Amino acid sequence: MLEMKNKQCREIWSWNRNEEMSLIEDCLRNYRFIAIDTEFPGSLRQTSQDATDDERYNDMSFSVDRTKLIQLGLTLFDINGRIGGTWEINFSDFGVDDARNEKSIEFLRRNGLDLRKIREEGIGIEGFFSEMFWILKKTRNITWVTFHGYYDIAYLLKCFTGEALPFTSERFSKAVARILGSVYDLKVMAGRCLGLSSRLGLESLAHELGLNRVGTAHHAGSDSELTARVFAKMAKICNNVQESEGVVFGLGYRVISDRLKQKLHMIHHLMMKSSYRLPPPPPPPFPLLRPMFGPYFPPSGGFVLMPRVSLS
Repeated sequence: MLEMKNKQCREIWSWNRNEEMSLIEDCLRNYRFIAIDTEFPGSLRQTSQDATDDERYNDMSFSVDRTKLIQLGLTLFDINGRIGGTWEINFSDFGVDDARNEKSIEFLRRNGLDLRKIREEGIGIEGFFSEMFWILKKTRNITWVTFHGYYDIAYLLKCFTGEALPFTSERFSKAVARILGSVYDLKVMAGRCLGLSSRLGLESLAHELGLNRVGTAHHAGSDSELTARVFAKMAKICNNVQESEGVVFGLGYRVISDRLKQKLHMIHHLMMKSSYRLPPPPPPPFPLLRPMFGPYFPPSGGFVLMPRVSLS
């Protein structure tokens, strides 16, 4: 096992990929929650606020299918909120002539992303996700955590399968359940937690919870690390967090993993059991009185003379 000397964000480039992938594999043995964030070239279509679920999905899939991931942030942590490590993976695939939203690219540059360095020293998307897929195959019960993660989850699905996204949002949710499994979206959780709101951004949500950012905003590693800590804090103070499992903000269908399916089946079974009541048992039979006539009772009636007992 390789030793992780510090828990700060570790960047993955072409020259340190093998060592860092080994660290991720080791870390997954004890940390089964993965908070994620992605940086990508922006949306190619503008989606109106009153769009239907189908329209929202079509716009999202149109953009994701035609653009390439720039960065992926992964933070591994456990159920108690202890962080095992944070990685920022830089991908070399995004070129100068690839599809983009120019405003989004300029926004990333202003926040410090060196797109030229990423292109020259980053790693290939296909190779990383192929290796990551086999690492995850060895690990069970992974839980993915996002903030407003519709696009994040879509890029993961596209990169893991190497295929275009499913044609409908219903098929998309089923594919996510099959490939990724259990997912949480902090934006959904915030909308269901007393005192918080789904209108809050990640930074504002962290501020409400008394958490400070480590690193630079809009860098995938820092955003994923903050997402992990916000989730751990909300899991402690919000009621019924598990009710948000599989609900992704903006997606019209719930992502029902095998684990969630078992939970829902158990809940349904308990509800059916409690609603079906057996009829009350019949009242006990009237108690039998002692027979008036015993085997030694005179058959012709009369009194039975009992021997006199002397008390002296």
